[in-house]
Order: sequence, then C-alpha cells, then structure tokens
Amino acid sequence: MRILHTIPGRNWGGMEHRTIEQVRWLKGHGHAVWLASPANGESYRRAESLGLPVIDFDFDRPWRPSTIRALRKLVIERAIEVIDSHVTRDAKAAAACLDLCAVVRSRHVNQPLKPTLVRRAQWRMGADHIITVAECTRQHLMEIGLADPKRSVSIGGWADERFFELPDPVATRVRLRTELRLGEDLYVWVCVGMIRPDKGQDHLLAALALLRDKGLEPTLVVVGSATDECADYEAGLYRQVEQLGLDGRVVFTGYRDDVSELMQMGDAVVIPSLTEAQPRVAVQAFAVGKPVVASNVGGVPEIVFDGETGRLVPPAQPSALCEAMAQVMTDAETTARIAANARKMAEQTMRFDHRMAQTLETYRTAMTHARKRAFPRFKGNGP
Repeated sequence: MRILHTIPGRNWGGMEHRTIEQVRWLKGHGHAVWLASPANGESYRRAESLGLPVIDFDFDRPWRPSTIRALRKLVIERAIEVIDSHVTRDAKAAAACLDLCAVVRSRHVNQPLKPTLVRRAQWRMGADHIITVAECTRQHLMEIGLADPKRSVSIGGWADERFFELPDPVATRVRLRTELRLGEDLYVWVCVGMIRPDKGQDHLLAALALLRDKGLEPTLVVVGSATDECADYEAGLYRQVEQLGLDGRVVFTGYRDDVSELMQMGDAVVIPSLTEAQPRVAVQAFAVGKPVVASNVGGVPEIVFDGETGRLVPPAQPSALCEAMAQVMTDAETTARIAANARKMAEQTMRFDHRMAQTLETYRTAMTHARKRAFPRFKGNGP
C-alpha cells in the first residue's frame, strides 16, 4: 500500500508521536509510506533522525491554490493510494485530492465541535473514512452529524514490544533510580505527558502534598516537556513544588525517549488530565504491569475500569486523586490484581501489531469507498 501521512504543526505531542510510530511501522512492514510536514517542525526533525521518508510541506494555508497544487503533485508523483490526515489544516488540503486517492481523517483529541454546515460538509464529504482514537470521540462526531457510522471507526492506543518485553527490569530499575537519585525503597509515581494545563500536573502536585496527612510521602517523577506557550505553566509548577514543601520529592526529567524503562523504574503511573481522548500512557503502563490512577475524562473509562484495570477519579480534584493514590500504595493485594488484569487486557487487544492491522483494514475500506464515489478517477493498486 502507498500511504501519505500528514502533520501540519511544528510542535511535538502525543498525536505527532503516534503518527510517526505508524509511519515507522508501515515502513518496517513493507509499505511505501511518507510523512509530509514542515521542515522547521519537530515532527520533520524526529522523522528524519529516524531515517523515515519525510517531505517538507507547508499546510499553513490549506486552501491556497499553490498548496493544493503542490499536494496534488505529490500524490500523483508518488502514486499515493491513501492520505491519512491528522489535523484540520491538512484535512482541508487532502480533501482537494479526493479524485486522486482515498482520504482518511484521523482525530486525536476529544474537544467538542460545533456542527456548522461548512464543518459538516468538510467532514462528511472531505474524507472517505474517519479514525478516532477513542470511541467517545466517534460518538460525539456521529451525534452532531460529522461522522457516518459506516465510515468511521475508533482505534485506541497501543504499546509496542518495548513495554511488553523489558530485557532486565531489575537492572533497569536500579540504573534509573541511581541516575535520578532515588532510593531503592522509595515509592515512586510516574506521570508522563506534555507539561501544559490540560494535563493537570498542578492538581497532581496538590494531591502529592495531601498524601502527607495520611503518613505517605512518595516521590513523583514528571516525564515530559513544555512548549514555549506553556513555559509560564511549567514555571508555576516549580513554584508550586516549593510552596507546598515538596522539594526533593518531585523530579522533572524533561522529554525522554525511554518511557518504558522509566515506567519500570517506578511503582505506579498517574494520569491527572483534565481532558483526554484515550491516553496511550495508560496502555503503556498496563503493558509494563504498573497500576494506573487516572482522571475519569474522555475515553479514559473505555480502558481504565475502576477497580478492575485501574483507579478512576474525578478530574481537577486533588483530594480524590490523593485517596486513589493512597489506596494503590497501601492495598498491595488489590493493586496487584488490578495491574494483572490490565496487563492481560493489553496483551490481548492493545499490541502495536493489532492496532496497525485495524488501521490497514480501515485504509482498505476507505479505498473501496473511494472507488465508488461519484467522481471515481482513483483506481488504486488493489484491496
């Protein structure tokens, strides 16, 4: 299959990470695949460093004639069969290629949309199929008329084999605790995600301070970085650590590529987000076998079943988050059972190969739809 993924933005986050992982998997499994993204963006830089086929493309003015001509030329020259667009700007440009190839529109966030007539036309007529990363997102799009039930699917997060098969967990734990200056007997919570207000790290710090009243003093390792726009929020977190008397109990690592190993180093994973589609961090923690406490938002309860595969708490409520974290830390038997349940679920349905098989099947479905359109110039190279 010949596939073009598109990322119009220049920052780095979960969507960009997920997309580049897909490109890498597709290339490794024999598909002709490219990523189109601006050369001055983080996605381009990271894809290039991984040796992936990447094309400099500016989507800032998606409906500008020069942008459309350039994208159509790219599709024709590389005989693209499927465009998988990931944000609004690239989806608009991709819609101008419907006579050349199949178009898939992926949605990674769970923010509600207003169902205007223009937006409805863009979603219903501008793509052959829609992929959402959470079922709640798909349901919302269907409720407001943007998605057709027969031409949409939710494909959740995954964990690659690094999370399922850690080579030497004991050595990894010792090495990283030494690197981060954490004692072997400390209870360590790991929080992975970009540093920004919607990720709720400020509420997590407040919950960490409340744990002292229960006689619990775990350490928190915050893995992730802030964009320039969130620099003030990040600075506020450092001030909050000082104001709450948490010095020495919170470690900010910045961006790291060794998330699987950092999770193995810790004892539990916490996701205090205020909004999420479906956090891949939870799936990764399941695969590593770590207990999860997460906010009950978006698509989180689609995989974190309270008391079965994790602990759910209301968002932006430090006291509730504190209670759930305390339960995980003090009820070893229940915590072990929950983590084992989550690991089993991840093994059965959340491996990378399984999710990519779903994705390829969606591409095939989109190609079939494209051949039946009112302007079926697109022929493709087979199912």
